[in-house]
Amino acid sequence: MSTLQRIPPRHWLYLGLLSFLSGCTDTVVRDREPFNPPPDATNNFLGYFTAEEKQTTCGNCHVLHQRDWATTAHANAYAVLASSGNDAPECYTCHTVSDKGNAVAPAAGWDRVQDPAYHDVQCESCHGPGLDHVTEPDAPQSASNPPLARVGVLGPAGASDSASVAQSCAACHNQNSGPGVRAYEEWAASGHAKSLQEEDGTFVNDVSPTCGSCHEGRAALAAWGVTSDYVERGQPGSENYLGQTCAVCHDPHGTALDPATGEPIAHQLRYPISTPDINQNLCMKCHQRRSEPDQTSSRGPHSPQGPMLLGDAGYKPAGFDPDIQAVATTHGSERNPELCAGCHVNRLEGTDVATGQPAVSAGHLFLAIPCLDAGGLPDLANPDGCAHDVPSRSWAACTASGCHGDATTAVSAFTLSEQRLNQLTAQVWNDLNANDIVEAAPTDGGYLSDFVNVPPTEYVTNDGRITAAEGALFNVRMLKDGGADGSHGVHNPFLAEALLRANIDELRATYPGLPQASPAVQDIMKGPLGAVTKRPLSRPLIARPTAAR
Repeated sequence: MSTLQRIPPRHWLYLGLLSFLSGCTDTVVRDREPFNPPPDATNNFLGYFTAEEKQTTCGNCHVLHQRDWATTAHANAYAVLASSGNDAPECYTCHTVSDKGNAVAPAAGWDRVQDPAYHDVQCESCHGPGLDHVTEPDAPQSASNPPLARVGVLGPAGASDSASVAQSCAACHNQNSGPGVRAYEEWAASGHAKSLQEEDGTFVNDVSPTCGSCHEGRAALAAWGVTSDYVERGQPGSENYLGQTCAVCHDPHGTALDPATGEPIAHQLRYPISTPDINQNLCMKCHQRRSEPDQTSSRGPHSPQGPMLLGDAGYKPAGFDPDIQAVATTHGSERNPELCAGCHVNRLEGTDVATGQPAVSAGHLFLAIPCLDAGGLPDLANPDGCAHDVPSRSWAACTASGCHGDATTAVSAFTLSEQRLNQLTAQVWNDLNANDIVEAAPTDGGYLSDFVNVPPTEYVTNDGRITAAEGALFNVRMLKDGGADGSHGVHNPFLAEALLRANIDELRATYPGLPQASPAVQDIMKGPLGAVTKRPLSRPLIARPTAAR
């Protein structure tokens, strides 16, 4: 079979020259095969077709992937290490085509034959050996032809096993490789690592397919229009459900472009992190599910963080008119250009307590103020269960932009915001028995438990209207300690306080028998939002597009 269509354009010149030189003779000109004999013939890794031009063998046919891959950090991995001054021999296994990241047993590729063809992290680093595929590209599909990459990192049912790690991004992006960047270890300890399972053992994507688009990795990729094939695609059974793995947020091929600039998105992300468009911001594509009450549904707030950050979440009583400068100049302002990621994905340097070696946090716990271990790195065993004080947590995310001068200032602001929010939510509704059901006093406390003046008929759902009581309940469920927003009000302390203050005013106006608020709450109601000096408006409230459901 002729392979002329697979030959890169620059080689046509050579073929033309050969034809000219052959003249009118009986010489037979043969096409050059679009691949070279693999240096590691045992494991069939092809590597570069032309190393000096960074032309991968795979890219001779998959030209678009070649073009996009060439713009990624993986395409310069070897040179970056070689020029770093820290290029120990064992480091090259992750900066070349080797057994790391695929299903080949060690040693393979560069670790077996140190040939320039294996420089950099190429296609086969994730997909595995390509010789069978280029030899018979039209052969019936099998387990290794074409070779498919894995998007899973953990093993079946979310278990951690060495084989799964070795065949994934985690083979190199872990604390035991290079300078000790703990991307895998932190991700595995985060909420993103597992497909969400309910207390009764069912998975949310079994209950509702739409839930899977945020709670299961393959469903998320499908919802985002990713059509590339991979090992786990189509595997049935809940034991094969994936969490939000590396390949959900990061595009391995580096094809995604920022719609605002047309340039490749940094860090090979699938969507930008700096846009305030909640349907295009990577984090907000999921963290914006139910940020306002629905008059046809009894469901409360769910994942409202994006709209909350941007100043457009919650039930807004009639006439709601907060100080727009205070609401807009918070953590969604231009001082925090990367929005969610600006606080939740931060690098910290410290010491790995297990090895005593320097290590770096990749911010993949996705906690803005994680608890720290004895080495000054996020505590993977107890990431969010410590006191909110200076020595227990990292406050670097709060001080990086310069808004909070030091950790002590950040802790003071956090504590004040949390105290005020707790007082306001308790005045509206204090769920004393923590069952998330509004019950009459003294079982619960606050205005919503005063069934004498706020009758239970005000909580009838699916009736096509939202009462003042239902709206206030939505806001408390979103903003209380442990509520759906989950930030102690930090995502937007001024909006959070403005909503609850407006709820208190509306409740007392709608249900006249309700008593005066506590003296502490009255003091809050009389003062400025957050008891802070207003700053100049730096980013207006966002006209939020309709959320993708």
